[in-house]
Amino acid sequence: MTVITTLRIETRPDGIYYVAHPRAKSPGTDFKLVRSDRGQAVFENPSHDFPKRIIYRLNTDGSLTARVEGDGSEKEKAQDFHYRPVKRN
Repeated sequence: MTVITTLRIETRPDGIYYVAHPRAKSPGTDFKLVRSDRGQAVFENPSHDFPKRIIYRLNTDGSLTARVEGDGSEKEKAQDFHYRPVKRN
């Protein structure tokens, strides 16, 4: 099964938002940027079911870690996704 999620970063009068459109659904789900420092960006939407928080971290080796977090319960355990640059010929 393939699931496609469209992601967008938008600037609005009240802040910066990460907007996710899983399975190309409209409207998307908004996560507001609440912190950005030292190679890390944290987006939150406390009223969303899961995830409530999305964290992107640029690691010292150039890789990227994306973490999604819920309410901390066993049902909504945090998940990490690791990405690394691909060398192109």
